[in-house]
Amino acid sequence: MRILFQLAFPGYLRMYGSTVRELAGRGHRVLLCYDDCERRDPAVNALEELAGVEVVPRLPPAQRRAERTIERLRATADYLRYLDPRFAGAPYLRERMAKYVGGWPTRLPYGWWGAGPALRLALALEQAVPSDRGVEQALAAHSPDVVVVTPLLGRSRRNRRQTDTVKAARKLGIPVAAGIASWDHLTTKGVVKARPDATFVWNDIQRRDAVELHFLPPRSVVVTGAQLFDAWFERGPTGDGVEFRSRVGLDPGPYVLYAGSSPNIVAAEVEIAFVRRWREATGVQALVRPHPYSVEAWAQVDLPVAPRVPPELPMTEADDALYFDSIHHASAVVGVNTSALVEALIQRKPVLTVAADEYRQSQEGTVHFRELRAAAGPALRVAWTLDEHARQLRATLANPAAAEAGAEAFLRAFVRPNGLERPATPILADAIESLARSLPG
Repeated sequence: MRILFQLAFPGYLRMYGSTVRELAGRGHRVLLCYDDCERRDPAVNALEELAGVEVVPRLPPAQRRAERTIERLRATADYLRYLDPRFAGAPYLRERMAKYVGGWPTRLPYGWWGAGPALRLALALEQAVPSDRGVEQALAAHSPDVVVVTPLLGRSRRNRRQTDTVKAARKLGIPVAAGIASWDHLTTKGVVKARPDATFVWNDIQRRDAVELHFLPPRSVVVTGAQLFDAWFERGPTGDGVEFRSRVGLDPGPYVLYAGSSPNIVAAEVEIAFVRRWREATGVQALVRPHPYSVEAWAQVDLPVAPRVPPELPMTEADDALYFDSIHHASAVVGVNTSALVEALIQRKPVLTVAADEYRQSQEGTVHFRELRAAAGPALRVAWTLDEHARQLRATLANPAAAEAGAEAFLRAFVRPNGLERPATPILADAIESLARSLPG
């Protein structure tokens, strides 16, 4: 088969690189089509140079007569999603969308009774937007048997362009799927505006979100597990804890890893100030693992920080090893709203979070964090003040085994719902192959 992956930028290979490798290994021709190559790290070369993988030119933007009106319609639909009362606790989601919309929609209040009908009207109008002939021609030139777009959802015009790929593929009769790349995309990046033939999600929680928040037909939503975490179930540490502590500037003895959140969750300068308060309140030896997009801001901070140089995306083996080791040798992991909490639970580490004022809107205010907290149950200890968190952390360090309760149940529900022993990558590859065979090419 010829399988075309349309990725927002090469960094999305962090989430789908294992799938590309799996499909190429099965003898398929995998075409990588990037919307934007500006954020390009050398680590993608290894995947692009695999036998059976080919990088193809990006698809052109649509050039319809009413393109500006169509763009405004799509931005308005994304904005209306966040007037829903389910998002009342996170006005920052609406504020992020507002700069792409402007005008009367931004003056509407949360909980407005007409938000639901207005969103459905916007999506109905979207159905009348024709497929763009130029996009169809460019897509047809690649002769794909199936198309996978990711993330499909997004605030920027670039991300919304993948809506036109879905329309073009369906017009051409080419099976098309959306890959939900991360745990928050269904609840933080707007609404699906053109229905793909299939949508690949991690778990039943995301499946429910796809149906209820994006109005996708239940039968079209396929639960594959979270393929980006597969490697975490297989790898081990690169050395012992003594060597690792020396390498990252820690003293001998136990330490707690603070895993940073993305700048979308909290600005780096706010997070740095919070971590100083957190260390003072807990008194623990700590290592900070900044989010890759915040590393530069942390580079000169006078605390043990690793890494201090931004990693490539997808990460190199050395970057992956440093990240894995930082969790593996920690006595506990603390984070606010980050996928590092999931990666720590895969290693069966005690995981804690604190509902700090600095993060309220982007933590407890977000649907995806509440979903994670509910799925994790006792595996994630939540405190509502720093004092409560300090007590929980002391108790956890005194009896770390007790904090592991529920980790396996969480992993079965959130990461590998098809079975802990079954990697998600082959399941996703099977689903892509099945979709390609489901419609006439």
